[in-house]
Amino acid sequence: MKNFLSQVLMVGLSLILCSAQAEQKSSTCDGVVSILRLSSFVDGGSESGVRQAVAMHNAWYKSHGVLENSQVVVPVMEYDRATDSVTQDKTRIATLHLNSEASVAAREYQGDEGWKGFLNAYNQNTEVQDTIFLCLPNEIFRR
Repeated sequence: MKNFLSQVLMVGLSLILCSAQAEQKSSTCDGVVSILRLSSFVDGGSESGVRQAVAMHNAWYKSHGVLENSQVVVPVMEYDRATDSVTQDKTRIATLHLNSEASVAAREYQGDEGWKGFLNAYNQNTEVQDTIFLCLPNEIFRR
């Protein structure tokens, strides 16, 4: 329960910060405001569980008319100098909320059963350790 409440508080604070950044976007970000969350796996948590939570999260936004943003899973990598190799960190994972400002359009629906469902799915798999707001360059989104 404590983890769930912490996650709800973190999401609430993120939305407040996101809203504040949205008001300042033209002067502070020439790109796309996005949110990177670094998380540790909880006992029994898995990457596939996080991917399921992300799918639920994306579906929730789409079902509420927000089509301009998305969540993606970003595996965390470790570099081993001794072997000059990169391997996947099995204790942590990241999620990236691309174009997080668009999510404001569904704010009034946050907290409904679907919202609680994807938060619960995240909490069954991870605990957020750090939330970082990013200004991703527009070039990343050009095809």
